[in-house]
Amino acid sequence: MVLGIRREDKNRWERRVALTPSHVKRLIRETGARVLVQPSNTRIFNNSSFERAGAKIEEDLTKADAILGIKEVPIDKLIANKTYMLFSHTHKGQAYNMDSLREFLGRNIRLIDYELMTDQKGKRLVLFGTHAGYAGMIDGLHGLGQRLLALGYNSPLIHMGQAHVYPNLECVATKLRHVADIISDQGLPDAFAPMVFTFTGAGNVTKGARAIFDRLPHDNITVDELPKIVADRFNPRYKNRLLALQVSAQDYVERIDGGSYDRAEYREFPDRYRSVFAQKIAPYTTMLVNGIYWESRYPRLMTTKDLADIQRRRELKSRMLAIADISCDIGGSLEFMSHASTIDSPFFYVDAVNGVEHKDIEKPGVQINSIDNLPTELPFEASKHFGDSLYPYAKALALGNLSDPVLSRAVICQNGKLEAPH
Repeated sequence: MVLGIRREDKNRWERRVALTPSHVKRLIRETGARVLVQPSNTRIFNNSSFERAGAKIEEDLTKADAILGIKEVPIDKLIANKTYMLFSHTHKGQAYNMDSLREFLGRNIRLIDYELMTDQKGKRLVLFGTHAGYAGMIDGLHGLGQRLLALGYNSPLIHMGQAHVYPNLECVATKLRHVADIISDQGLPDAFAPMVFTFTGAGNVTKGARAIFDRLPHDNITVDELPKIVADRFNPRYKNRLLALQVSAQDYVERIDGGSYDRAEYREFPDRYRSVFAQKIAPYTTMLVNGIYWESRYPRLMTTKDLADIQRRRELKSRMLAIADISCDIGGSLEFMSHASTIDSPFFYVDAVNGVEHKDIEKPGVQINSIDNLPTELPFEASKHFGDSLYPYAKALALGNLSDPVLSRAVICQNGKLEAPH
């Protein structure tokens, strides 16, 4: 078996790799596979490190039986009759990638999607989620600091940089200690007290975001406490501490016909429920950190009308300042989240009252960070973590064991046809 590792080319920031040199060295030793690696001058691991691991640097991957990558492959670079393993962003029927899916079918490509690599209970096994959470929260704090300054207020968050400026997470931890000290010593702007960070989701994305946020001085609160806390907004205790609100579906949806929330019913019949996030939680939130997995059969967290209603209320001008949409579901749980932003241009602003989307940090609108390749801002640790989780299945692929249950569950199409679940 010959495995190829493609050069990422979605944008210049994409420096991750599916398998690191240490993974490649182990794979060659344990399977006898040949590994071809496309040369790259931007990848976090340089070409010579792969050569030392035993791989061959090769531009042409047509000799590879299977090709591993991270992000989507440009249609004109797809090689027919191969097995591709990557994040295709097609399995939910994403309209923006249907042309790619048609090409996979037309070129007789077997497509194995990392997002579908699960255990028997459906738990994902190969993912960057935690690192997306790390980078999304770092960028969110950076963006909020910039937004506050644009509104005329200095804050300790102005000292946070975007995630990619830190060589590793140890450097991030050092910066967070400095910012925490400033919060404790100088406090937060009175005009925005209390500063409530609302977290949705309970998976790896949100766990990663909380791992960053929790290094700052904070108190954990509940939805029931929100009205009292905001009514008492000038309490000195909110001067030097952030507030963290972790919510789940039972906190922000209700039965349309009345009655109590039932988790099993909600999962089976989500059309019986509606979101009340905009009424119960958003009016008290400074920053929303969105980490939920959303499907179209569920009610949206917030609609564009919901956002407009909040932005019309003058008394809420210090609320819903920013959204770190780490999930990055375009037009998904947040209807007004229209597109993925980029590392070069990480933030855009939505003024739902006037139906305007813009990039002027000083104009009205909620700041949205929706970068769709956040882990590449932390490429070394993200690649190592991802490769560790992928290795057992890359090994199975190298041994030609396509009947491996994890691999077989992750196949979207092969032999020119979609698999039954798709």
